[in-house]
Amino acid sequence: MVAEDCTSQYINTAWARPGNWETVRRKLLDKRICDFRLRIKGSSLEPFIQQLERELLAKNIHFVPVFYLTDSWGCPDKIPVVGIPFYLSNGLLGRIEKEQTGELEDSRTIMQLLRHEAGHAINYAFRLWEEPGWQDTFGRFSKPYREDFSPNPWSRRFVRHICSYAYGYTYAQKHPDDDFAETFAVWLTPRSNWRRKYRDWPAIEKLNYVNRLMRTLCDQKPTCKSRKRLLPLSELTMTLGEYYKRRIREYGKTS
Repeated sequence: MVAEDCTSQYINTAWARPGNWETVRRKLLDKRICDFRLRIKGSSLEPFIQQLERELLAKNIHFVPVFYLTDSWGCPDKIPVVGIPFYLSNGLLGRIEKEQTGELEDSRTIMQLLRHEAGHAINYAFRLWEEPGWQDTFGRFSKPYREDFSPNPWSRRFVRHICSYAYGYTYAQKHPDDDFAETFAVWLTPRSNWRRKYRDWPAIEKLNYVNRLMRTLCDQKPTCKSRKRLLPLSELTMTLGEYYKRRIREYGKTS
């Protein structure tokens, strides 16, 4: 296996030998996340971001969010930057993620999440929630944001894109901001055939609205140019082991 940037030469050597994964895991779990030499450029994440850039350009959208590594997926509130979990930039850390949580984002899921987060970032960059018709289409952007919500799994007023662990394909029902991001993601996805798939759903009006709205961005410059990051790698001073202990406490995920 090719040596990973995040590990010492000793761990790289140990990893190349059969039967040494326990040693490698222990070394990694004891290391602070901020001390891993992680970056998006040159990692397995780079092709996914390049794919997203091509999809945006194909829709004549010339704005590309800033991407950075952090502890989870997401955009800081009203800031057009996209955080990606650090473990996706490194094969060894990805293996530990799957061991610890039982899950690891596959290629399809990574692209779905990138499109969703790009929707948030574009909303924030151009302050689209202030545009005429946005609130009538998606609801109040200022609506309180709650992690827990009670979706209607049969509703056709919302697109179905991301499959959430707890809520299935109803993530668009979480908040108007997520409704927009999910609708944008479906609209952006190549060969999604959204016009045909949703033609008999009330959600088609949201897709048509996004289609019209995105055409207005061709010659616009972003209103919000902030690049403030939430919890960049330099601030993740916990060890990898402490990171997973915290996740178990917060989310109840076990190895």
